[in-house]
Amino acid sequence: MTKETIITDAITYIRELQMNVDNLSEQLLEMEATHGEELETKNEEIIDTAEEMGKWGIEPEVQVAHIGPTKLWIKIVCQKKRGGLTKLMEAMNVLGFDINDTNATASKGAILITSSVEVGETYVKKVVRGGLTEASRIREILLEIIHGIY
Repeated sequence: MTKETIITDAITYIRELQMNVDNLSEQLLEMEATHGEELETKNEEIIDTAEEMGKWGIEPEVQVAHIGPTKLWIKIVCQKKRGGLTKLMEAMNVLGFDINDTNATASKGAILITSSVEVGETYVKKVVRGGLTEASRIREILLEIIHGIY
């Protein structure tokens, strides 16, 4: 190979790379534009679910009842949000709840979650504070979690 051939090949290769950069830049701009539209749509959906809940008079709600010495039945009504149920279940797991059974139903921008959980007796003793019953304190904790998620 001569120097001339090497230089010609290098120039050709650099031009091809530049064309690839241009094509990829165009694709990236198109993807960003599409992603921006998707974000706007998702924001509208979030607003719609909150409005829908309000329109039907659905308010966020948490109920906790004892169904055994260390077993609780929990009912939660809150705004339907992508990933919300997962975050709630993770938070309950972090709190030390052993989730036995869970059901989720979505309607009119809201989600109804019913769950049967088991808590350790050491957790029960830690939760009772300031004269509140165990169920009341757990209800308050879950409401705080829901407000943090939604």
